[in-house]
Amino acid sequence: MLIDDVPLGDIVVLGYSGTKGTAGTAGPKGSDGSNGRNCDCNWASGCRDSTAGGNGDTGGNGSNGTDGADGKQAFPATITVTKLLGDASHNIVVFSAGGNGGSGGDGGGGGDGGSGGQGGKSDKDGAYKCTGSGGGNGGTGGNGANGGYGGNGGDGTTVTVRYSLDSGASAAMVGRTAQSQPGEGGGAGGAGGPGAAGSPGGSAGKSGSPGRAGNRGSKSGATSTFSITKV
Repeated sequence: MLIDDVPLGDIVVLGYSGTKGTAGTAGPKGSDGSNGRNCDCNWASGCRDSTAGGNGDTGGNGSNGTDGADGKQAFPATITVTKLLGDASHNIVVFSAGGNGGSGGDGGGGGDGGSGGQGGKSDKDGAYKCTGSGGGNGGTGGNGANGGYGGNGGDGTTVTVRYSLDSGASAAMVGRTAQSQPGEGGGAGGAGGPGAAGSPGGSAGKSGSPGRAGNRGSKSGATSTFSITKV
């Protein structure tokens, strides 16, 4: 069996790897502010004043990634070989280990803040005139969410091997084991960007805060043990 092009053994006894955590969802973008009403002047009746642009809304926060699952312990196994062939250069390797922990899911990014609306424009007609109004402020970006924690590695097991050699054969059954590894923590969700300022005179929003990366799993699995007997 090959994992990442590295041979583990001819016979493998493994626990299931933990599943990866689910990534968090990104926060929605904040709604843009509405544009202000323009001045409207009429020489006969006067002016209707302008209004300011509305402020953009704050972007939504991302949701946290979920934790990776722990790797599973390998089940105990008994292996019997009634006629082993070959010489000592062709030993049969039995590899056993618990499953690796699953990685944590990435945190969702914060949504961008909404843009400020444009201020209403000035107008004049005859003896009447009115000034324009200011633009709205941009909304603050949403906060990024935290990554999930990595799962712990599963423990190995007990593997019992019994084998007998064919006439003239000198090969052997050998055991090999390793500790399963904890899963990596999920990545941090990025901060939402600031909303743009409305014109004229609006202020741009502020960026949100990024989330935190999840922690790597805290425990490696115990190794497997072997009882190998030539009969």
